Amino acid sequence: MAASSVKRERYREYTQFLRLSADRLNMSVAPARLERLQRQVNSERNTFLAWEVVWLLIGVACLMPALMLFAVEFSLPLPAPIAARAELLYFRLVSLQNGTAEFVAIGSTAIFLVSVGAAFAPIIAHGNAINDLEYTHRVLKAAARG
Repeated sequence: MAASSVKRERYREYTQFLRLSADRLNMSVAPARLERLQRQVNSERNTFLAWEVVWLLIGVACLMPALMLFAVEFSLPLPAPIAARAELLYFRLVSLQNGTAEFVAIGSTAIFLVSVGAAFAPIIAHGNAINDLEYTHRVLKAAARG
C-alpha cells in the first residue's frame, strides 16, 4: 500500500514538472524543447489511453457471452445473426448440465466487472496527474500553433 502511494506521489510530481515546464516554455529561447515536451506528454497520455482501451475491450469481450445467455434465458429480442449464435451457445452449455451456463454467465460478468475496475482504477488513483497531463497537452498544442 505504501509503495503504491509513493509511486502515485512520484508520478504526480512528474506530471507537475511537465505542467510547469510547459508553462515556462519560452519559444524564442528553446523551440526544440517544445518537441521534446510534446513527446513526453504524448507518451504518458498514450500509455493511459492504451491501458483504458485494452481493459475495456477485455470487459466487452467477456460480457458478450453473459449477455447472449441472459437474452436467450429471458427471451429478449436480438438481431437474427446474434440470436442464432446465442441460442447455439445456450443450448450447448445447457446440454452439458452441471450448471455450466450459469457458471459461464456469472464468470464472464465477474471478469467484466474486474476489467472495468482495472480500467478505471488508474483514473481514480491518478486523477490529478491526468489533469496535469491534459492541461500540459493543451498548453503545448497552443504553443505549437503560435
